[in-house]
Amino acid sequence: MIRLSKSMGIPLVLLLVLLFFIHIRLEKRLEMDQSTEHGNNMGTASITPFRPDEEKFITYLPHSGLHNQRIALINSIILAKALNRTLIMPELNLGTATYWRPSAYLPYRLDECGDKHVVASHKKTADGKPWWSPNCFDYRNYLPMAVETIFDLTGVHQMGVKTIQRRDMQLDYFSRYWSIPMDERNQTLAYQVMDNSRYSYQIIDDPLIGENTKFVERYTLDQLRQHQETFLIFNSLFGSDRLALRSDKWVQAREYLRKEIGVRQPWVMNSSLDIVGKLGGPGSFISVHIRMGDGIFKKMMDETMERVRQQLIQRQTDTNDDEISDDHQEQISATISHISSLQGQPQDRLTACLQLQQQNQQNRSCLHHRLGMIYMTTDAVSPLKTLPHLFEEFVCLFTLDDFKTIVDDTIALRPTLLDHRHQHHPKETNNTNTNTLSLPPTTKGNVFLPLIDAEIASQASFFVPTPKSTFSGYIGYRNKRFQQLYMNNASTTI
Repeated sequence: MIRLSKSMGIPLVLLLVLLFFIHIRLEKRLEMDQSTEHGNNMGTASITPFRPDEEKFITYLPHSGLHNQRIALINSIILAKALNRTLIMPELNLGTATYWRPSAYLPYRLDECGDKHVVASHKKTADGKPWWSPNCFDYRNYLPMAVETIFDLTGVHQMGVKTIQRRDMQLDYFSRYWSIPMDERNQTLAYQVMDNSRYSYQIIDDPLIGENTKFVERYTLDQLRQHQETFLIFNSLFGSDRLALRSDKWVQAREYLRKEIGVRQPWVMNSSLDIVGKLGGPGSFISVHIRMGDGIFKKMMDETMERVRQQLIQRQTDTNDDEISDDHQEQISATISHISSLQGQPQDRLTACLQLQQQNQQNRSCLHHRLGMIYMTTDAVSPLKTLPHLFEEFVCLFTLDDFKTIVDDTIALRPTLLDHRHQHHPKETNNTNTNTLSLPPTTKGNVFLPLIDAEIASQASFFVPTPKSTFSGYIGYRNKRFQQLYMNNASTTI
């Protein structure tokens, strides 16, 4: 038995009493936290006890193809600016497009399927190939990269929007990086806008804007501003009409971003400039996009190609064939026949076409529409075999396939992906060979080919799009920017 003197007993008793009251205080605080109720209606004011000047954040989840992801990015930037929040940008997927899913599924798909390192190294078949869960079939070519390794966000930062790159798409991300508990207490820290259908909600800046029947419901910017939770989390922000804007301020901001957010990846920029130079320089050619490989675009292939053909003819000729003299017509026919004979020799054909363009500029005359310099970007496999009649009619029509050295060098690249290994799964990484850990995950360089294609097409004197294609939409906005900066809105004689 331990005997305590009077001088030691009194302080010990006081200490025990103090610890008891601290324990009672903490229990009451925990009960208050757990009983805090969160208003679920967008129109009700938040009761979250945060200071108005505390930094707040906005984020969303990625899905679909790259250019739909870019549209979602632009929408999120507008919202970040309007709501005075810092944007946490999700990773970009440069691989095969993934499907939209509702809030009850999309975060879990990204958690299960988005970490390619873990899936590939721990789920293999007998022949050593990665095994994929049935849930992950559209993530088999999921290639995550940081936003600013692909897109130039200089204009975004000039607008005063602060951005942070999200490091991974795991469910416990907010717990690991922001210390948000993964239980009911996070309702006071994060508000999630539920997304139960493909077009669950539209966001408007003016309540008087007419309703869009495509969307189930809509939220105003003022309603979103009422939420004072630190994190505002959207499931999806894709769609060109996701934001219905009337204010000149926001309409002009969106137009600005659509033009300014372009590719900044060094290899892509240098390769595209190289090919543009080979085509005669910026503004020295017409560009066209023909999408025909999937969905509605495949059904519209013939209609799209005829529209392209008519626009090219209208753009490239000031005179009718009936007005051309017989001698001149024979000369044109002979030139067309000669260049057509060089179809299997892209470098010789390019040289012959460039000589024609230079003669045209020196004589200040207009080339026959069949002889104009044209660059075509398309998803058609082997364009020369798939679209032979276009190459027969427009003999100076070129595609990326005609620049084999650049294509081969690009495919040989091994671009680095976002490295998720050191950010979670510590037990798995500790059991991995240290030599393997020193090498970040990579992919094949062919993911850059569509980006090179788009950059070349955007530097044309005139661009012919495929209607309703987001890829065409991207090129169109970048071409507008090119026209404003370098062409002074003046057309170039082809």
